[in-house]
Amino acid sequence: MAQFDVYENLDADTREAYPFFVDLQNDLMHDLNTRVVAPLVLKQSFNGAPIQALCPVVRGIRAYDSNEEFVVMTHQLASIPLPANQVPVVSLKDQQFVLLNALDFLITGS
Repeated sequence: MAQFDVYENLDADTREAYPFFVDLQNDLMHDLNTRVVAPLVLKQSFNGAPIQALCPVVRGIRAYDSNEEFVVMTHQLASIPLPANQVPVVSLKDQQFVLLNALDFLITGS
């Protein structure tokens, strides 16, 4: 798994609410057997308007609908075991500054 890669949620209990997650952990921590991730939810199923600084909206997750919007639920960070042989759906590396700013906002409030 690489930082900012997006993966399908394979957990049957949570995949409907959180179909994807993004890996936010720095690649320097590759020796750990877990990764820090944030779930993604469909914007249309998000209650209210997301706080953009905390929960950025991203597109291009599903190849068949590049305009579909997902909210990165930065405030719901989780640590998950490394999934075996899971292939990323897409990389959000081009949005790394938005994602890192959301983490900074979560921790420092600025």
